[in-house]
Amino acid sequence: MTVLAYRFPGGRYHATPWNAHVNEGLVEWPPSPFRILRALVATGYGRLGWTAIEETARDLFERLSSVLPSYSCPVGTVAHSRHYMPVKGTGTNATTTKVIDAFLRLPTNATLFVRYDVELPDAPRALLASLVRAQPYLGRAEAWVEGELLSRAPDGLHWIVPLSDSSAPGEERVELLASEVPDVYHRWRADFIAREVERREEADRAKAAAKGKTFKGISKSDRAKIEAQLPRDVVDSLLQDTTSLRKDGWSQPPGTRWIGYARPVDALVPRVVTPSRRERTKRPTAALLALSSDSARADVLPPIADAVRRCEALHEALVRRSDPGDGPSPCFTGTGANGQRDTDHRHASLIPLTLGKRKDRLDHVLVYCPMGFDDKAHQALFGIRKTWAGDLPDLFVTLAGLGSVESLRQTVPLMCSARTFRSETAFVPARFLKAKGKDSLLEQVQRELEFRNLPRAANVEVEVIDGRWLPASAVRPGRRASDLILADGNGESSRPSARFRSFLRARAKRPPPVAFGLSLRLAFDTPVEGPILLGYGSHFGLGVFSPEGGM
Repeated sequence: MTVLAYRFPGGRYHATPWNAHVNEGLVEWPPSPFRILRALVATGYGRLGWTAIEETARDLFERLSSVLPSYSCPVGTVAHSRHYMPVKGTGTNATTTKVIDAFLRLPTNATLFVRYDVELPDAPRALLASLVRAQPYLGRAEAWVEGELLSRAPDGLHWIVPLSDSSAPGEERVELLASEVPDVYHRWRADFIAREVERREEADRAKAAAKGKTFKGISKSDRAKIEAQLPRDVVDSLLQDTTSLRKDGWSQPPGTRWIGYARPVDALVPRVVTPSRRERTKRPTAALLALSSDSARADVLPPIADAVRRCEALHEALVRRSDPGDGPSPCFTGTGANGQRDTDHRHASLIPLTLGKRKDRLDHVLVYCPMGFDDKAHQALFGIRKTWAGDLPDLFVTLAGLGSVESLRQTVPLMCSARTFRSETAFVPARFLKAKGKDSLLEQVQRELEFRNLPRAANVEVEVIDGRWLPASAVRPGRRASDLILADGNGESSRPSARFRSFLRARAKRPPPVAFGLSLRLAFDTPVEGPILLGYGSHFGLGVFSPEGGM
């Protein structure tokens, strides 16, 4: 038995999976078998003074490549930082691109065990011990390690092993890159070279025939160029340069394979704060999702005016992710197992946020669920990686926080308490608007507050086009925004504010009963805790109110 033990004195592990973009915010955990072997090879060249892979080293890496390791991993906390890297110019003229640096925060003295079911001869084993002791990092250079070679692992460890079938309850499938079995790679390489030679011969034969010449076969130098496209064996595959591989169009390094491992679903734990003992018994009610775009289009975050479209796409992705086969989570659908709808609005609402410097761009989404997230919802929130909407650029999604409203209140100001709240996104009435009665603007707002177990507002005002605020009772509605009139009590009339004119105010499959969006101000007799979400589309980014003074 061969066991590698790695400790992380810096408390961090940085590594992006081979098939993921850095801005997806993913961490490769456990480290792939291919990454571990490449790190050992790099240590030989960088720390032990290698100039080539000698016979003993080749024997060592062939033996380790022939078996798939098992892992015993400490539980870590997923986190990330954002960096605006200069790509052009200097000083005030510098152009930057946003890069997300995702990492795993590990407890003090946490140890990763990597077990290979192989017995090594004395010389390869001694060499492996020297490599592991000299290895400075695993993953990125910031992920410092202290390694040692053990003859056996401690007792009582839980092992992450390759999957033979589907994952069991409490586990999730994670794909890791591993070296190909040496014999399998040799056969594949021979077939690849034969196909390339045949293709080249056909092309050269056609060229010779067009010139009236006799084709005598490809030259030795041409054949050597074809063979040079691939590593000679799996050990040489560990020496491949990532930049060159991507330049040559390889989607994965030649000489590698994808292996599914059964990782516990709680192996990576994203959170903002450590919950108290009392909070651990409660279901989380709020999740903060960070959005980022492809680094090649880093400034293409969606405008806040398109929030309803993006929130709908994100909601659909969460519904799909929360369905293991027996139905999605009611936290996202609002429908229980008996088919009964949630009329108290206790299922999840997606709230668009602009927490960054640009207040016109959507960079976070708060998923607020008063009923509390169940296990299916947890699975979806932990697992979502990307969302898209029509022809818009893809957005990468990272779970940045999960907990109670109180734990996220400092990060998200709209969750604070206040006496006065103002529209942050357009309020669209949920019913056709009438001048009086239960469908008047005032009564619709009061009824929406009642549905959400909030007190009636002492005053409801509408912002008009010149910046003044008029009482909701002054509204004289029509079907279109241009028909809506507010009488100011002096015999004069005004139009609603154009503040939300550019906002998308309709869901894709359920159009609103009216075609306008209003800017409202609500005043209460006593402080009320946010968030306040009212009206049509309030589960998808419309009708968001924040304490007076803004988000």
